[in-house]
Amino acid sequence: MEIYLDNAATTPVLPEVRQALIEILDIYGNPSSLHEHGAKAQRVLDQARTLVQRGLGVKTGKIVFTGGGTEANNTAIFGTVARHGRRGRHLVTTAIEHPSVLEAFRVLERQGWSVTYVSPQSDGFVESSDILSAVTADTVLVSMMHVNNETGAILPIEEVAEGLKVFPKALLHVDGIQGFGKVKTNLQSHNIHMYSVSGHKLGAPKGIGALYVRAGLDIDPLLYGGGQEFGLRSGTENIPGIHAFAVAAKLACDVQTEQETRASNLRVLLRDRLQAHPRCIVHEPRRVSPYILSVAFPGLKGEVLVHALEMEGLYVSTGSACSTKGGRVAASHVLKAMNLPDDEITGTLRVSLARWTTESEVLDAACAILKQVDWLYEVGGIHR
Repeated sequence: MEIYLDNAATTPVLPEVRQALIEILDIYGNPSSLHEHGAKAQRVLDQARTLVQRGLGVKTGKIVFTGGGTEANNTAIFGTVARHGRRGRHLVTTAIEHPSVLEAFRVLERQGWSVTYVSPQSDGFVESSDILSAVTADTVLVSMMHVNNETGAILPIEEVAEGLKVFPKALLHVDGIQGFGKVKTNLQSHNIHMYSVSGHKLGAPKGIGALYVRAGLDIDPLLYGGGQEFGLRSGTENIPGIHAFAVAAKLACDVQTEQETRASNLRVLLRDRLQAHPRCIVHEPRRVSPYILSVAFPGLKGEVLVHALEMEGLYVSTGSACSTKGGRVAASHVLKAMNLPDDEITGTLRVSLARWTTESEVLDAACAILKQVDWLYEVGGIHR
């Protein structure tokens, strides 16, 4: 048995995308070239932009292809403050953002910017009122995620966008990397200025992402050169990666609504099976992605459980997405921001589904988790 349920970290390249990659290699021209080979590559680029636009529910604005989600987030944040920094010196984000957002804001703090980090509720959800109450007349940018990568919390981006209308100087950037192609995303009718997406969360290869920039908005680039991607991402475009991303995005967005319902049913099935264990604690945000389930088994070490499950052929991750710095393991900043007990934080697993996950895989995964949890509790002398 091999069951991969770590899709929030990355996904396998889908067969359709793999085939599209093989075929696109014959289109090797540079889109900036004036001859036919360049024109062919430009047509691929234009078509990809259109497909991503449709997936986001927009008809206007720029789709800027980047080297991934981190670059898209950094472009939005640093590009905004570089262009609009004279408007004010205050920024707002949440305490549960991805490091590609949090670390960018920490850099800006060191440069003299004032940053407000809005805390989540105990369930991992962030209230729109808490975000909006942090905004002042000096705020230049609000940056928040659409879906949290650890708990699956769906944040109220539409409500924040609506509330920001009374702060005309404040721009809104949304990290949509866990949301695009998975939960409802329609930017046309909302006051969302920038939205980041990434290909490898949808079945495309790693190393390709995009940033949506609303029509009429100007920000500064991170990279300077030949002026590709509307002057926001100089360098010859990665046509194979862009095409693969567009194919994966179309596959996801075409079936998003029906797959969202199906994934929700699978998540509930898995949650209920695990919750039957007397020590299981489910982290259940009031609005949650159907593709992410965060559960804790206090007293156990998440990384130990991950490796035990790997021996069973099941691949999941810790809720903390632990990283080693200076020889020590840092616990999840997301779960810490929720003020959870330490033993709950260290004992958390994140199980993340994909639209191709099957019911039998979910049932087998539940059995494997419960088996290993009981074994580890027994070995550790912890009674149920």
